[in-house]
Amino acid sequence: MMGGWLARLKYGKGYETHATETTETPQGDAGGVSVGFVACSAAPLPEIEACEVAASDTVTADPDRWCWPHSVAMSGQEIDTFTARLARLTDRGLTLADVEHQADRLTTRDRDRDARRLCLECAHLQGIGPWGCGNWRKAGVCIRGSDAALARDLVLVLQRCDGFKAATP
Repeated sequence: MMGGWLARLKYGKGYETHATETTETPQGDAGGVSVGFVACSAAPLPEIEACEVAASDTVTADPDRWCWPHSVAMSGQEIDTFTARLARLTDRGLTLADVEHQADRLTTRDRDRDARRLCLECAHLQGIGPWGCGNWRKAGVCIRGSDAALARDLVLVLQRCDGFKAATP
């Protein structure tokens, strides 16, 4: 059985009125006021018209209006960057769990305007899972090219590097 409001919405019917009987005040009261009847209105629920919002309105003009810095939600640009990082870091030999963790860290780094970088973002990084530095001299990671191998922990730490060059996506 549907409730009253639900029935009005679904079938467009108003409430049935069940008026009370007319009553009069007791004989001893001064003023002689009587109550005619009490009932709910039998008017139907007014139709609700859908309002359309113009495409130029600010409601639809900026889909990122509630994203960072107003909330923790990623903007469209951050999502695109995140997706590109997932592809790049996966190609570098990391597991999907590691890739997602690192991409999250990089998003936070970007929001904080931190100047540090991961070796995984560098164009000079060589290899897929043992890694090496192709710009080892300027980066200062070793004194001989044969020692340019990079440990996993070094590749995954945010750092400042004089030999860093951003890789193209």
